[in-house]
Amino acid sequence: MEFGYPQGLTKKDIPYVAQIIRVADEYDAIVTKRQYTTHVNISETLKDLIKDAKPSDYMKTVALDVVRENYKVGKINPKALKALFKVVIDDTLYEISCVIDYINYLNEQIDRLEKIEKYELKSQKAKREKDKDYYREGMRMLFQNGEDFDNYKQVLEEYRMAVITREDVKDKLYNEIKIIKKLRI
Repeated sequence: MEFGYPQGLTKKDIPYVAQIIRVADEYDAIVTKRQYTTHVNISETLKDLIKDAKPSDYMKTVALDVVRENYKVGKINPKALKALFKVVIDDTLYEISCVIDYINYLNEQIDRLEKIEKYELKSQKAKREKDKDYYREGMRMLFQNGEDFDNYKQVLEEYRMAVITREDVKDKLYNEIKIIKKLRI
Protein backbone atom coordinates (compact mmCIF):
# COMPACT_ATOMS: atom_id res chain seq x y z
CA MET A 1 0.00 0.00 0.00
CA GLU A 2 1.40 3.35 -0.96
CA PHE A 3 0.91 6.34 1.35
CA GLY A 4 -1.33 9.03 -0.07
CA TYR A 5 -3.44 6.49 -1.96
CA PRO A 6 -4.87 6.76 -4.62
CA GLN A 7 -2.63 9.52 -6.00
CA GLY A 8 0.55 8.05 -4.56
CA LEU A 9 1.41 11.23 -2.62
CA THR A 10 4.13 11.08 0.02
CA LYS A 11 5.11 13.14 3.03
CA LYS A 12 5.14 16.88 2.17
CA ASP A 13 2.82 16.43 -0.84
CA ILE A 14 -0.05 15.30 1.38
CA PRO A 15 -2.27 18.25 2.36
CA TYR A 16 -1.84 19.34 5.96
CA VAL A 17 -5.58 18.93 6.64
CA ALA A 18 -5.38 15.30 5.50
CA GLN A 19 -2.43 14.74 7.83
CA ILE A 20 -4.42 16.15 10.75
CA ILE A 21 -7.38 13.94 9.90
CA ARG A 22 -5.08 10.93 9.73
CA VAL A 23 -3.67 11.60 13.21
CA ALA A 24 -7.15 12.13 14.63
CA ASP A 25 -8.42 8.97 12.94
CA GLU A 26 -5.56 6.87 14.32
CA TYR A 27 -6.04 8.33 17.78
CA ASP A 28 -9.76 7.54 17.63
CA ALA A 29 -9.06 4.00 16.38
CA ILE A 30 -6.75 3.35 19.31
CA VAL A 31 -8.75 4.87 22.20
CA THR A 32 -12.26 3.90 21.14
CA LYS A 33 -13.38 0.81 22.99
CA ARG A 34 -14.48 -1.86 20.57
CA GLN A 35 -15.53 -5.48 20.90
CA TYR A 36 -12.07 -6.76 20.04
CA THR A 37 -9.98 -4.32 22.07
CA THR A 38 -9.90 -2.87 25.53
CA HIS A 39 -9.63 0.83 26.25
CA VAL A 40 -6.08 2.17 26.08
CA ASN A 41 -5.00 5.00 28.40
CA ILE A 42 -4.89 8.31 26.58
CA SER A 43 -1.26 8.96 27.49
CA GLU A 44 -0.25 5.49 26.31
CA THR A 45 -2.06 6.12 23.03
CA LEU A 46 -0.22 9.40 22.54
CA LYS A 47 3.08 7.66 23.28
CA ASP A 48 2.26 5.19 20.48
CA LEU A 49 1.54 8.06 18.11
CA ILE A 50 4.82 9.77 19.08
CA LYS A 51 6.64 6.59 18.17
CA ASP A 52 4.99 6.79 14.77
CA ALA A 53 6.17 10.38 14.34
CA LYS A 54 9.83 9.35 14.83
CA PRO A 55 12.22 8.47 11.99
CA SER A 56 11.77 5.02 10.45
CA ASP A 57 14.89 3.61 12.11
CA TYR A 58 13.23 4.13 15.50
CA MET A 59 12.16 0.77 16.98
CA LYS A 60 8.38 0.58 17.46
CA THR A 61 5.75 -1.29 19.40
CA VAL A 62 2.29 -0.62 18.02
CA ALA A 63 -1.24 -1.28 19.18
CA LEU A 64 -3.17 -1.59 15.92
CA ASP A 65 -2.54 -2.84 12.37
CA VAL A 66 -3.24 0.65 10.99
CA VAL A 67 -0.43 2.12 13.07
CA ARG A 68 1.82 -0.83 12.17
CA GLU A 69 1.40 0.03 8.46
CA ASN A 70 2.67 3.51 9.21
CA TYR A 71 5.87 1.99 10.53
CA LYS A 72 6.91 1.36 6.94
CA VAL A 73 5.71 4.54 5.25
CA GLY A 74 4.95 8.26 5.57
CA LYS A 75 4.81 8.66 9.36
CA ILE A 76 2.58 10.97 11.34
CA ASN A 77 3.12 14.71 11.00
CA PRO A 78 4.54 15.87 14.38
CA LYS A 79 2.83 19.26 14.00
CA ALA A 80 -0.57 17.57 13.65
CA LEU A 81 0.25 15.35 16.61
CA LYS A 82 1.02 18.41 18.75
CA ALA A 83 -2.36 19.86 17.75
CA LEU A 84 -3.98 16.59 18.82
CA PHE A 85 -2.25 16.84 22.22
CA LYS A 86 -3.85 20.24 22.78
CA VAL A 87 -7.29 18.91 21.82
CA VAL A 88 -6.87 15.88 24.08
CA ILE A 89 -5.83 18.07 27.04
CA ASP A 90 -8.75 20.44 26.45
CA ASP A 91 -11.15 17.51 26.17
CA THR A 92 -9.75 15.94 29.35
CA LEU A 93 -10.09 19.25 31.22
CA TYR A 94 -13.72 19.42 30.09
CA GLU A 95 -14.27 15.87 31.32
CA ILE A 96 -12.70 16.82 34.68
CA SER A 97 -15.04 19.80 34.87
CA CYS A 98 -18.05 17.52 34.31
CA VAL A 99 -16.82 15.11 36.98
CA ILE A 100 -16.34 18.00 39.43
CA ASP A 101 -19.86 19.28 38.70
CA TYR A 102 -21.23 15.80 39.38
CA ILE A 103 -19.22 15.54 42.62
CA ASN A 104 -20.70 18.88 43.70
CA TYR A 105 -24.20 17.58 42.94
CA LEU A 106 -23.51 14.40 44.91
CA ASN A 107 -22.22 16.43 47.87
CA GLU A 108 -25.42 18.52 47.85
CA GLN A 109 -27.44 15.30 47.96
CA ILE A 110 -25.28 13.97 50.77
CA ASP A 111 -25.85 17.18 52.77
CA ARG A 112 -29.61 16.84 52.24
CA LEU A 113 -29.61 13.19 53.32
CA GLU A 114 -27.46 13.97 56.34
CA LYS A 115 -30.10 16.51 57.42
CA ILE A 116 -32.67 13.73 57.16
CA GLU A 117 -30.41 11.57 59.32
CA LYS A 118 -30.19 14.34 61.95
CA TYR A 119 -33.98 14.72 61.95
CA GLU A 120 -34.32 10.98 62.47
CA LEU A 121 -31.98 11.12 65.49
CA LYS A 122 -33.95 14.05 66.92
CA SER A 123 -37.19 12.17 66.31
CA GLN A 124 -35.85 9.14 68.19
CA LYS A 125 -34.75 11.30 71.14
CA ALA A 126 -37.99 13.29 71.30
CA LYS A 127 -40.22 12.48 74.26
CA ARG A 128 -43.51 13.90 72.96
CA GLU A 129 -45.31 12.38 69.98
CA LYS A 130 -45.92 15.89 68.62
CA ASP A 131 -42.14 16.52 68.43
CA LYS A 132 -41.54 13.11 66.82
CA ASP A 133 -44.16 13.92 64.16
CA TYR A 134 -42.54 17.32 63.59
CA TYR A 135 -39.14 15.74 62.80
CA ARG A 136 -40.67 12.98 60.66
CA GLU A 137 -42.49 15.61 58.62
CA GLY A 138 -39.19 17.46 58.16
CA MET A 139 -37.70 14.21 56.88
CA ARG A 140 -40.62 13.71 54.45
CA MET A 141 -40.12 17.19 53.06
CA LEU A 142 -36.48 16.41 52.26
CA PHE A 143 -37.08 13.05 50.56
CA GLN A 144 -36.66 12.95 46.76
CA ASN A 145 -37.14 10.45 43.94
CA GLY A 146 -38.49 7.41 45.73
CA GLU A 147 -36.56 7.93 48.94
CA ASP A 148 -38.35 7.04 52.15
CA PHE A 149 -37.76 6.21 55.80
CA ASP A 150 -36.62 2.70 54.90
CA ASN A 151 -34.11 3.38 52.12
CA TYR A 152 -32.61 6.83 52.60
CA LYS A 153 -29.58 5.52 54.52
CA GLN A 154 -28.77 3.15 51.66
CA VAL A 155 -29.09 6.04 49.18
CA LEU A 156 -26.81 8.16 51.38
CA GLU A 157 -24.18 5.42 51.41
CA GLU A 158 -24.43 5.01 47.62
CA TYR A 159 -23.87 8.74 47.16
CA ARG A 160 -20.84 8.64 49.46
CA MET A 161 -19.37 5.73 47.47
CA ALA A 162 -20.10 7.55 44.20
CA VAL A 163 -18.14 10.59 45.44
CA ILE A 164 -15.16 8.37 46.24
CA THR A 165 -15.35 6.76 42.80
CA ARG A 166 -15.64 10.12 41.00
CA GLU A 167 -12.77 11.61 43.02
CA ASP A 168 -10.64 8.69 41.84
CA VAL A 169 -11.68 9.31 38.22
CA LYS A 170 -10.85 13.00 38.59
CA ASP A 171 -7.41 12.21 40.02
CA LYS A 172 -6.68 9.75 37.20
CA LEU A 173 -7.68 12.33 34.59
CA TYR A 174 -5.42 14.97 36.16
CA ASN A 175 -2.62 12.40 36.16
CA GLU A 176 -3.23 11.70 32.45
CA ILE A 177 -2.83 15.42 31.72
CA LYS A 178 0.47 15.51 33.66
CA ILE A 179 1.75 12.56 31.66
CA ILE A 180 0.62 14.06 28.34
CA LYS A 181 2.31 17.39 29.12
CA LYS A 182 5.60 15.57 29.72
CA LEU A 183 5.47 13.73 26.38
CA ARG A 184 7.87 15.02 23.74
CA ILE A 185 7.52 14.59 20.01
